[in-house]
Amino acid sequence: MGKLIVIIEDERDILDFVSSTLNNEGYNVLGSDYLKSLEKIIEKEPSLILLDNRLGAGFGSELCFALKCNPATQHIPVVLVSASHSVELIAKSCCADSFLLKPFDPFNLIRIVNRLTSNTDTFAEPLN
Repeated sequence: MGKLIVIIEDERDILDFVSSTLNNEGYNVLGSDYLKSLEKIIEKEPSLILLDNRLGAGFGSELCFALKCNPATQHIPVVLVSASHSVELIAKSCCADSFLLKPFDPFNLIRIVNRLTSNTDTFAEPLN
């Protein structure tokens, strides 16, 4: 079984696309539009979290910051995903490990996920 990637995304088409892309790369994917509580994330022990910034019940950046401030989850890499052109600034302000600007190239998604799940300690910059 591959590493577990949790995807928190409220747009079903994007959730399905990202899940399929990562499943094809051998990752075990848990996609959700509602898995927002810290307890549920801790329970799953993911290798990485892909987190949409605009969620129906709030902002992913707030959840990201909470994850990074919690000793039980601060080690989990978080990739903030947004259509906002200021996503890089938002990602850095909430301590995300990387970011993706929507719409994104699936190869860029795979590169960032591979890099962050291989235990590197650097901020994973998207390709231009």
